[in-house]
Amino acid sequence: METSFRPLLTNERQILERLLEPRFPGRDELRAQLQVATAKTFDEDGCFDIQCSQPVSPAPVKSPIPTEGECADRDGATLHVQLHVVGGIMKCLEMYKEDGSAPLGLPDARSLKLFAAHSEDAGVWTRSEKFR
Repeated sequence: METSFRPLLTNERQILERLLEPRFPGRDELRAQLQVATAKTFDEDGCFDIQCSQPVSPAPVKSPIPTEGECADRDGATLHVQLHVVGGIMKCLEMYKEDGSAPLGLPDARSLKLFAAHSEDAGVWTRSEKFR
């Protein structure tokens, strides 16, 4: 796959912005990290590593996957999208499908139902307007 980091593609940025909509500990720091984030695709499924191009403040997240989303992939199978954070810094966006087949590209960010275990609405999958 890619050998060097590059600016985030529009759809990659939109997915990360969407995943950072719920209010959870560390969200604001992750949003700041997003402003200086670059990406490098690491597999054929579209998963990508994230690197911050400038020093950033670590996010006080309570989980290595503080936020995630799910939606139907183009073939109807459930697709999961997870933001991984290591040491308070965004590290990668992982995608996988429940049926084990390969994702058919990045989803439309607006289609993601969000979940953040430590959010104000902990444990609730939502498309709530308050998160838009």
